[in-house]
Amino acid sequence: MTDSSQVKIQKDESPAHVKGKKRDRSASEERLIQAGLEIFAKNGFNGATTKMIAKKADVNESLIGRYFDGKEGLLLAIIEKFLEQVIQDELPYPPQNSLAAELENYVRFRVNQGCMHEDFARIVFSQCLVDRKFKKKARETIPLLIDPKLIDRVQMLADKGRLKEGTNVMEICEHLDTFLDGIFFFDHILHEESPEVTGDKAARFVKTYSRLFDK
Repeated sequence: MTDSSQVKIQKDESPAHVKGKKRDRSASEERLIQAGLEIFAKNGFNGATTKMIAKKADVNESLIGRYFDGKEGLLLAIIEKFLEQVIQDELPYPPQNSLAAELENYVRFRVNQGCMHEDFARIVFSQCLVDRKFKKKARETIPLLIDPKLIDRVQMLADKGRLKEGTNVMEICEHLDTFLDGIFFFDHILHEESPEVTGDKAARFVKTYSRLFDK
């Protein structure tokens, strides 16, 4: 091996070169995720192709298989990205002085948030219903996390003595999360209720539910 070839290898393996490759991959992954979100929402899972997604992202089609193990893996990555964003988004209203007010504001926020991504939600729901392998992978790779912002808000009320003694904060948040998933899927998506009607219905429910815990 010549001195010049040794120098070339050293340059190719330098930290800066490796860092640049990682940065390029990260940028390509981000473009594919954004393109996938748009193409899936427009064409559905079965109607979307890796060729369409790669063209939209302006990257080589083979990168979808290399980075995400195919179209299914890309959809799972998009779901993870979406859930991360949901967790990071700040609540658009200040802490409330009662559980009823806190939960009413929260459910209206969540319903509106869900409606903004309704097309994508339909794809995920339908794919889980018709593809058991996808549903299994989704369970294995996507954590079922309760919104930590909601937990903090309800815990804040408990710490201030606004809730009845013995109130289980996590249980309230779990109940609410399950309720919101159900009302969004059945009432809004299946029965095509407007966001306003679904939000009002959710608000009425949490007002009644909160009486069990508000002082």
